[in-house]
Amino acid sequence: MSESLIAITMPKWGLAMKEGAILQWLKNEGDEVKKGEILVEIETDKVVNEMESPEDGKLLKKCIETDIRVPVGSLIAVYGNENISNEKIEKFISEFNENFVVEDDDASGEADKYEKITLGDTEINFSRIGEDKEKNILFIHGFGGDLNNWMFNQEEISKDYNTFAIDLPGHGQSSKNVTDGSLKNMAKILSDFCSKNNISKIKLVGHSYGAGIAIQAACDFKDLIESLTLISPIGLGKEIDDSYLENFITSESRRDLKPVLEKLYANSEIITRDMVNEVLNYKRIDGVENSLKIMKDQIVKSNAQYNELKDQLNALEIPVSIIWGKNDNIIPSNHTEKLNEKISVEIIEDCGHMAHTEYASIVNEIIKSTN
Repeated sequence: MSESLIAITMPKWGLAMKEGAILQWLKNEGDEVKKGEILVEIETDKVVNEMESPEDGKLLKKCIETDIRVPVGSLIAVYGNENISNEKIEKFISEFNENFVVEDDDASGEADKYEKITLGDTEINFSRIGEDKEKNILFIHGFGGDLNNWMFNQEEISKDYNTFAIDLPGHGQSSKNVTDGSLKNMAKILSDFCSKNNISKIKLVGHSYGAGIAIQAACDFKDLIESLTLISPIGLGKEIDDSYLENFITSESRRDLKPVLEKLYANSEIITRDMVNEVLNYKRIDGVENSLKIMKDQIVKSNAQYNELKDQLNALEIPVSIIWGKNDNIIPSNHTEKLNEKISVEIIEDCGHMAHTEYASIVNEIIKSTN
């Protein structure tokens, strides 16, 4: 294929993504597109999100119309850095499609990236992407989430790090037998997880409840934790939307759960029908409701946050970055006040509680720079 043409393909967001559909093109044929500019809006089974341009170039050809589902890796557009004949573009597209093979899980090794280990009486499910790197990073999701919350982050960060993302106890495919949802207990599980995987040093990236666990782990296991990247962390103030946690637990229908999940995002259109159904299916698993109630009781007491972590966080001597959405409806971004000046704080405009999903590229750059 010609070196003057660039193939833009359907991205793979998370290990489970097999295909996607273009909802809207945000650039027109003939436009000059810079790397990092929003190119297209894509819907997967789990989420709707914007795809940034992976390269600089002129958008010469859109290869996929809207609302058509295509496999990961399919050609969706062609870039070029100069005016190129239609004949040459069509030949490029034809050669790409002739050689394109739909990704096979077993052949690609994706299936092997979901693993399970047993820590005491708890089975932990996790994904591992990247190997033989000098540094390790562990992603810790928030209340009611799972390791797939990092679909826009783990793959990208794995270019530079050995990455791990876990399902916390009571979540995802890990055991649903939570009896102690305290930050100390969860931090101990992280430490045991690292020990079981022969990890002596690791950077933590945590979201919300997971960020609180990360802070606790950094306090309790100082020799293990090298840095923290915290997204909308609990424990830095009293205010929290207690109704979100309660309604997440009690909602039993799609009609009830959808507005609860919409609170997480500044742009509620990110929520898909499949995402809501997946959360409902998770909540119907035996042990989930009780586990969530136990963990909620370690997050909120009397409509206020239970944990007070600001002093502990300020006392840490490792690099810390905090990322918060300006429009976070769950925990307000003003909880970043009165932090140690050494702590880096990024408040993202037009962003809710899920910055790692809504503004993944910004979050990924901060994760990489927290050293």
